[in-house]
Amino acid sequence: MPLVKADAQSLVKQAEERLRRQILKRGPNDLLPSQGELAASLGVSRTVLREAMKHLEAEGLVEIEQGRRIRVKPAGPQASMRTLDAMLRRTDGSLAHLLEVRRPLEGEIAALAAERIRPDELAILDRTIAEMQVLKTLELLVNADLLFHRTLAVATRNPVFPVLLDTVAGLLRASRIASIGNHGVSAAVEGHQEILAAVTARDPKAARDAMLRHLRHNEQQLKGTPQW
Repeated sequence: MPLVKADAQSLVKQAEERLRRQILKRGPNDLLPSQGELAASLGVSRTVLREAMKHLEAEGLVEIEQGRRIRVKPAGPQASMRTLDAMLRRTDGSLAHLLEVRRPLEGEIAALAAERIRPDELAILDRTIAEMQVLKTLELLVNADLLFHRTLAVATRNPVFPVLLDTVAGLLRASRIASIGNHGVSAAVEGHQEILAAVTARDPKAARDAMLRHLRHNEQQLKGTPQW
């Protein structure tokens, strides 16, 4: 059934929605029909089809290579990460709002990590703290900071926690750039040291409390910080 007549933008949107439904029914790495066949089945021009496909490619649903048929990409968190990050950046939220989400999420992460962490992961935590005390550039400091928190998420042995943390990775980076960039790295190092001590001691309550203190201090640093 052809699409109803509408302006070009509406046609693209309708084609995009119908294609998305088709793609989600397919398996990973499936090849889609040719662009000519797809355009004909949707009742749109190839120009409209190409524009709709660009949107779906940006969502991480398909892979487009010149001279090859369009391929369905395997499922992964990247699409939701990009979509959520873009959506949040268009709201009137602030970095302080992010901390309200991090408290229950990372408090639980720290507590579970204290019960389940492996020696190699403890070594990574220790290394990131050491690096933060000698690194000079803001980008490298923030990378080490984020690696500390993600390592804790992985150490929970619950695969959902790293994915949840990854979905707000862009906002976490902005938060740490604002905090470390404006206030220095010493408070972050001290907070991480307290968390590591509690996790090393296999004390879930102490680990949760240390993480919450760390985030409360971060929240104080971010007060008055503009929107995302």
